[in-house]
Amino acid sequence: MTNHSYPPDKCTFELLSAYLDGEVTAEQRKEVQELLSNSEEIQGLYTRLLYLRQEINSLPTPQPEYSAKQLSDAVFAKVDQQNKQRKIWLWGGGAIAAVLLTAVGSLINDNRTPLLQMAQENSSTSNKESLVIALNEPIIEMPVENNQETLMIPLDHSLIDLSENK
Repeated sequence: MTNHSYPPDKCTFELLSAYLDGEVTAEQRKEVQELLSNSEEIQGLYTRLLYLRQEINSLPTPQPEYSAKQLSDAVFAKVDQQNKQRKIWLWGGGAIAAVLLTAVGSLINDNRTPLLQMAQENSSTSNKESLVIALNEPIIEMPVENNQETLMIPLDHSLIDLSENK
C-alpha cells in the first residue's frame, strides 16, 4: 500500500496526523483516502486521532495569574534591582581595591607618601635657611597714596580695647 521506508504503523500514524492538520500534498491525500477506504484498522486510528484532536481543542485555556503588563513590570523591576546591586558591588569592590593598592604602595615606598615627606625633617636642607615672618614691618615697602587714610593698629593692644577707648 505505502511506499515509505518507515515502518507502516509509524508512517501511517504520521501521515494521518498530517492529513488531519491539512499538511499533506495532493498525492499524500489520495494515499490517505485509499488507506481509509481499504483498512478498518486505519479507519479506527483515524477516528481516535480525530477524537483526540477534538478533545485537545475543547480543553479550557488557563487564565494567567498576572496580566502581560504586570509581568513585564515585575521583570523590569527585577532587572533594575540587579543592575543597582551590580553597581554597588562594583563601586564597593573598586573602593576596596583602591584601599588595598594604597596600602601595598605605602609598604613598598617605605611609608614615604608626599604628606609624610613634608612632615619629616629632610636631611638635604641646610640649617642656614630660616623662616622670616614680618608682622608689623613688611620686607617690601608698599606705596601708600596720599589721599588714602592709613590705619595704624598697635600690636600690643587688642582691637576691642581700641574701640572702647574712642
